[in-house]
Amino acid sequence: MEEVVYTIEIDILEDGKWKPFNANDVQLEFVRIDPFIRTTLQRKPSGEYQAKFKIPDVYGVYQFKVDYDRVGYTRLYSTTQVSVRPLQHTQYERFITSAYPYYTGAFSMMLGVFIFSFVFLHLKDDEKKTKSE
Repeated sequence: MEEVVYTIEIDILEDGKWKPFNANDVQLEFVRIDPFIRTTLQRKPSGEYQAKFKIPDVYGVYQFKVDYDRVGYTRLYSTTQVSVRPLQHTQYERFITSAYPYYTGAFSMMLGVFIFSFVFLHLKDDEKKTKSE
């Protein structure tokens, strides 16, 4: 599951100047058919609103939706369509950290076979004593 950061800047026109909008109830929905995630956007000091969350492991076409409708304000509706898909075989990381025990096991087995082969091939038996000696 990948973590995603969604940021939106909302401004309000006051006295002929654009100023950052101040609200604590702006929500973001991550929707496929139904909302998978609905979270409140956190206001940043720069005037932006931001949400961080993990994308579900369900593949499909999703939308980031912000639908803010309050009395006295113009309705704000913003939607962005994205696709969530599995990684291609060339996009995976080269070595998976959770597989390190298996890597260690495979390399230690190769080392063991190499040492065993070296000892087996180069170990000389004592010459057999004959009865006459």
